[in-house]
Amino acid sequence: MKHVTRPQYYRLKRVVEMLREGGTNERWLNSRDFMRELEVSRRTVARDLDFLRDEENAPVAYDAARHGYRLTDESYSLPPMRLTRREVFSFAIARKLLASFEGTPLELDLRSVLRKIADSLEGSITLKLDSVTDRFTVLGDDYVRVNPAIWEAVAAHLEQSRAIQVRYERFDGRVGGYWLEPYHLLAYHGNWYVVARNTAPPGRIETYTLSRMREVQGTGAVFTRPAAFDARSWFRDAFGVTRGEEPMAVCLRFSLKVAAYIKEREWHRSQEMRELPDGRVESFSYSISHLR
Repeated sequence: MKHVTRPQYYRLKRVVEMLREGGTNERWLNSRDFMRELEVSRRTVARDLDFLRDEENAPVAYDAARHGYRLTDESYSLPPMRLTRREVFSFAIARKLLASFEGTPLELDLRSVLRKIADSLEGSITLKLDSVTDRFTVLGDDYVRVNPAIWEAVAAHLEQSRAIQVRYERFDGRVGGYWLEPYHLLAYHGNWYVVARNTAPPGRIETYTLSRMREVQGTGAVFTRPAAFDARSWFRDAFGVTRGEEPMAVCLRFSLKVAAYIKEREWHRSQEMRELPDGRVESFSYSISHLR
């Protein structure tokens, strides 16, 4: 296949699928159909159709009377996307990394995505994926089990900008009810968190862990996420997922026994490391807060 980018390839593949599906209908597909489905301009549609005809010898026909396109040979398919050895290796690694998410909601989505990618590359890979990665192993971090129904409910309401009512267990074991406006989901150290506005006065934006949500219900209330909210900025000033109203300076001193390990790691963007004369290490950072 002629050189095209990955996004172009998958767009062209969808064009061929649409032409094949539309070829059996009385109304042939026109430019508007492709524009709507692919969310591209009319010029991009025209370029894609020209590329298929001129470069890939695709049997694309235009009928002026029907103002539409179809495939004159519905058995036609695009040549497979060619992968380099490095790309095959990277894909194999991704499959191995997936094992570390076993039993989590993320596993369900990633397995589906990787399966679709593998299906789209069928016949184009000559290397066996298992043989590429049989010399390394990925040991995943420990993780917290999150009820998939809780995860899906929070994600769905977040996407629709709808408030939720939750029964939530705090660090101290107390369970209470909260009315939240979910802004952002985050996976961190084996658990899932949601950044949400607690509508109870004073209406603070806080971080809640999904593993301690006992029940989630929709309220039907629609909210507007503040335009000023930016997830990247929110977590940039946090310590992991922990963030308070006002940052404070923190100094941690580590013994010689763990100094080498500590020096290898970055805990926070404001972190400054200092090695003491006796080999111990001090780490300075400027943000610590309360997590519910």
